[in-house]
Amino acid sequence: MSLCMLPTFAIGYAWEWLQQPPATGNASVDAKLSEVAAYFGRTWINGDFPVSLWSHYDHVGPRTTNHAEGFHSSLNSRFGVPHPCLRTFLNWLQKLQFEVQARMMQLQAGRAPKARRQCYVDNDNRMWAAKQQYGTRIASIFTYPFPHPRAWDEFRTTTEGYLDHCGHMLGLQ
Repeated sequence: MSLCMLPTFAIGYAWEWLQQPPATGNASVDAKLSEVAAYFGRTWINGDFPVSLWSHYDHVGPRTTNHAEGFHSSLNSRFGVPHPCLRTFLNWLQKLQFEVQARMMQLQAGRAPKARRQCYVDNDNRMWAAKQQYGTRIASIFTYPFPHPRAWDEFRTTTEGYLDHCGHMLGLQ
């Protein structure tokens, strides 16, 4: 899941290492993991979505590439029930439309955007620091006279450590 935190050039290399999931000892789980890996490779590595579209390494803003996705998430959390009656839904939708229009007018009038929660700011700062540290480390690996005999091993070790760290920060571990 943290492949999106790698620079574009590194994603293909990391995918070569990661596309073969480790055996779990359970044949059905192993088969499902292989299916997921095949789907990911087909769709996200070699498919219609170029790596540059979903790599967030050089991106400083929100980690989602689709602001509508964030809006949809807020709708789900605010609404509260999965299948309301039509009247409740329409009343709620009208209220939401009013709130969005009022907020747009406030922003156009010069009001500052809402402050982000401090936990998200802190997490983004930790992510940025990890990206900088990783970038500095891989740059130093490849500044040796190339091909340095251990360059690819060091690159892999550094990249795997960085992916583990990112997975932890993203709440995946």
